[in-house]
Amino acid sequence: MKTEKIALYEEMIQKGIDQRTEIEKTVDKVMQKGVENLYLVGCGGSLAVMSPLKYIIETNSNIPVYIYNSSEFLALKPCGFTANSLMITSSYTGTTEETVASAKYSREVGATVIGFTGEADSPLAQAVDYVFTNKAEEGVTDSKMVMLYQIMFNILKHQEDFQDYDALMDSISNLPAVLTGVKHQVEERAEKFAEEYQDADFFMVLGSGPCWGMAYTYATCILQEMQWINAQPVHAGEYFHGSFEIVREDTNIILFKGEDRTRGLSERAEEFSRKYSNNLIIVDTKEFDLPGIPEKYRGYFSPLVLSSVMDVYSKKLADVRDHPLSTRKYMGKVAY
Repeated sequence: MKTEKIALYEEMIQKGIDQRTEIEKTVDKVMQKGVENLYLVGCGGSLAVMSPLKYIIETNSNIPVYIYNSSEFLALKPCGFTANSLMITSSYTGTTEETVASAKYSREVGATVIGFTGEADSPLAQAVDYVFTNKAEEGVTDSKMVMLYQIMFNILKHQEDFQDYDALMDSISNLPAVLTGVKHQVEERAEKFAEEYQDADFFMVLGSGPCWGMAYTYATCILQEMQWINAQPVHAGEYFHGSFEIVREDTNIILFKGEDRTRGLSERAEEFSRKYSNNLIIVDTKEFDLPGIPEKYRGYFSPLVLSSVMDVYSKKLADVRDHPLSTRKYMGKVAY
């Protein structure tokens, strides 16, 4: 990646970190009202980026947490969603109709809504109780994830007397340098990936735990949406319940290995895939130096490391294929 783009990326990560005071004030107000459960609602990448939050809550708290596509949330109107629920929702444009409608429905129920969007005057921003904006040319997803992590750790601090809060905030403060360092570390391997797989017509992308959202995002939002390459996200735990039957010597498999409690699922998928495919691409967060991130917290930050890595891979692939990541055939072009 060009130096100026990495600088913009680092600046955006820092901007997310700098929201700490506002996030703490917001969570204080939300928790004073009381939170019985948590709903993560959105579409596509905006939903997938919230996937690690479920892992953070469920491994540290008994607060029920649910993750919904906005359209499904509106169709179901879950009975458990009440005035004592907290919804966190996201749409970068702030115009995703079903997400805006979900936020409006939540307000009708009396639930509290925290929203993430690019502009403070977007329809979504107007429909939520608290809004955080993150318009930028680089680092939008990772900056948002940094803010979302801070919200989750703040909720845990209030609800569970979370003893790791200060240490995790210290770790988060190191992320701008850590994640830009990761980008520099993968430059050569990303170029090699792009050259080798520029003509690939199918990828299977595997992940689990907090890294599952990244597997979904890379297959669906990058390879399918932005590169028009057939791809299938597969949960590493579900791999052996159908998907592995199509693996052949030339099957392209991208496997994300995080450092969380579900790492064993990816290791099992790796062992099988090495036997039957010659095209296994492994991205293992354990390979990267993460100065300032204690060993015990690396699993939390595995999705951010993967996102930083795969951003480089995506740009290299788009360049060598002469297919910009912004190219669309249907999205925003036709009625749907």
